[in-house]
Amino acid sequence: MSDLPSLKSKLVLGTLRTGKGFFSRVGDLLMQSVHIPDHVIAELPLGGLRSEALPVENIPALMLTPEGDYPEDCLILHCHGGAYVSGKLIQAKAIAALVCGAAQIRTVTFAYRLAPEYPYPAAVEDALTVWNTLMAQGFSPNRIVLVGESAGGNLCLSLCQKLRAQHRTLPAALALLSPWADLQQTGASYEQLKDIDATLSAPGLMKSALDYAGGSPEKLADPMISPVLADFTDFPDTQIHVGTAMRRDRVSVQLIRWEGMCHVFQMFGFPESRESLKAIGAFLRYKLHISPETEERSEKDGSV
Repeated sequence: MSDLPSLKSKLVLGTLRTGKGFFSRVGDLLMQSVHIPDHVIAELPLGGLRSEALPVENIPALMLTPEGDYPEDCLILHCHGGAYVSGKLIQAKAIAALVCGAAQIRTVTFAYRLAPEYPYPAAVEDALTVWNTLMAQGFSPNRIVLVGESAGGNLCLSLCQKLRAQHRTLPAALALLSPWADLQQTGASYEQLKDIDATLSAPGLMKSALDYAGGSPEKLADPMISPVLADFTDFPDTQIHVGTAMRRDRVSVQLIRWEGMCHVFQMFGFPESRESLKAIGAFLRYKLHISPETEERSEKDGSV
């Protein structure tokens, strides 16, 4: 891992940071206006991966399969980001494909219902439905790992809380990419990084948070909505590519910080993006006992 951000990331993120408002509006417009039928998305080739629709009740979902050998009994369940108000199956597939390729493990991703039309708990209910479908297909919880970026990281944590409340077996591990876990915006980073992060704004995030909470600021204190407030006792081992409170509850957490990187930088194709995905893939394969982890990383080893 480089001690300094790469030149490519500096140039791209500097441009995005300068025109953050403009690029954010264009991105939102594209995500809202582009509509591709789910069956077309499922068949769309991406990164040399095989792709097929996964039958799940009333939820668009697909299975990605890597080229070559892969473990038949292992699975990644991916939850996409988008602040719970945006993101379709095509966006979910784009991120899931990166993870699938890095880990060489079959990956399921899906498009959950979005706020404000469908506030909490719609997304959690959809994630649970997908989980139940995988259980019905014969997959074992201890052979499944959860991966999510941004709001998808939030959803992974909420799904684990839900499974634990139902006294069910949790997945083997979690890998969270810039998880959006503090919807109340109590963390100091919201203020410290408001002019630094190239892609996000605190006011925009608060609007999305309130949409997800059904317009109720009080609900933002619910640990199922703001998982940073949750009790993580008995949670699976976790790798996070930013910060967390999970060590408080004695969860084994591997924290990797990347100097100069923005929110969910893994999607930008930087050298740091490839290194991050490589670390995620190695961690997931290690936790599923597919291959030894070749490089141990901890908070002190990562760029700060």
